[in-house]
Amino acid sequence: MASVKLPWDLEEEILSRLPPRSLVRFRTVCKHWNGLFSDKRFVKKHLVRARPQFIFLTESKKMYSIEIDLGGTIEVREVPYDFHCQPMKKNFTTIMACDGLLFRDFWKQGVAVWNPWLRQVGWIEYEDKGFRFCGVGYDSCKPDKCYKILGYFNCTRRLSDSLQEGYYQAAIYECASQAFKFIDTPNPFNLWPNKDPLSVNGNLYWLAHNHPETLEYFIETFDFSMEIFKPFCLLPCRKDFGSNELVLAVFKEDRFSLLKQCFETTKIEIWVTKMKIDREEEVVWIKFMTLPTTNLPNLDDTYCRSSYFIFDKTIIMCCGDYKTGATCIYMVRGDMFKKIQINSGIFQFSYCVYLPNLISVPFESHQV
Repeated sequence: MASVKLPWDLEEEILSRLPPRSLVRFRTVCKHWNGLFSDKRFVKKHLVRARPQFIFLTESKKMYSIEIDLGGTIEVREVPYDFHCQPMKKNFTTIMACDGLLFRDFWKQGVAVWNPWLRQVGWIEYEDKGFRFCGVGYDSCKPDKCYKILGYFNCTRRLSDSLQEGYYQAAIYECASQAFKFIDTPNPFNLWPNKDPLSVNGNLYWLAHNHPETLEYFIETFDFSMEIFKPFCLLPCRKDFGSNELVLAVFKEDRFSLLKQCFETTKIEIWVTKMKIDREEEVVWIKFMTLPTTNLPNLDDTYCRSSYFIFDKTIIMCCGDYKTGATCIYMVRGDMFKKIQINSGIFQFSYCVYLPNLISVPFESHQV
């Protein structure tokens, strides 16, 4: 039987519907396919159709990929541990995604740059081990994407012969030049991220508040192009300590969503920004959905860093529970509620990171 050569546009259409694991294997089929999987147009096309996928890491060496079908199916697979070291202190571990790559900070050791689908790992090691990692970004105004790491040093200064005070010295580590650049900024302690920031379009964003004057919460950002801290926008609701929790997430790649949970009723309200975050317009929040009550645990009681993601009116949340000592994936949409336990044991410290770009550019082309 003679083989049939499909038209190229049909071939591309079929490939765009395959899961990322298959695409990684198919890179070796031919040069044409390998080049296609690195094409930005194809990556964007695949992203629209891709099912939500996450990487889940525990304090042990176990890691999992989590693939979710919006029909209600959650598939969990263990993935190889590609890092050559372990964190010295679990509470000083930071993991974040930036354009399809995972950056994992190993305190006083370095930063691993990981493409989990291609199983490629790079390593960034600072000469000064006192540098504390906060987040990763890049100058979006330049054509070449050169990653930079925002962090700080714990420093002291003498106020008098008998008095000293501590302060943060902000700094940027430029991966291409392997050099530190210190930032002269008045940014106070309470405006630094107390949770892992989000990396969106090259800049970092996180929740902050004016303390102790008003406790008014807003989104703070670090702009890598201008190398400055600045407020981005106010939040659509208040945080009351001891009665509710706020969690910030990325919505549709270039917007924000904000989840507020009431501890007493477990009621959840979610807002989203109306426009893309890189537009020079006033930020407008829209009430996206309200869940009067759910079976989700109180986020304030979780030991796993709580993270959530929204796909087509479906909430997917990863968080832990003190009652069971396990970390679970929850899926909530209307009357539907799904739960799957990822790991067991007492108080596993873990992360769940969403990778929005699963077919990232080959690792060799990233300047790290």
